[in-house]
Amino acid sequence: MAALHRQAALQMAAHPEGRLEGLVFAKPDGSPLRPQGVLDQLRKRTAELGLPKISLHDLRHTAASIMIAADIPVCVVSKTMRHSTLAITINLYGHLLKDSADEAVEALASALDRADAAMADQPGSSVGHHFGKAA
Repeated sequence: MAALHRQAALQMAAHPEGRLEGLVFAKPDGSPLRPQGVLDQLRKRTAELGLPKISLHDLRHTAASIMIAADIPVCVVSKTMRHSTLAITINLYGHLLKDSADEAVEALASALDRADAAMADQPGSSVGHHFGKAA
């Protein structure tokens, strides 16, 4: 995020008349980049470096995967990717949330243990039977 803010500040400093409002990347003259031009540059630079071919869509998936790996909340990833629903994001990237199911089970178990402990402190309670545990 900091890098994008720095880039936006550079663009605004280079074109103080304000016509770049909202643009982070632009041509040297301040006009918007053409999507095809960006794609052409991507292909040229990856070929120069001997990297495998990658599409802009692949970069989009990479960005989402990096966000998920960095523990960015899935709802934020979904909004960033501009998916129309959270379900789309989960369908596409749910497999990357490998620890989520384990964490959910652990959180639920912890909550139930706390509830059992609280009930045990109640006069006349029967410890361990409230949530299916054996006493």
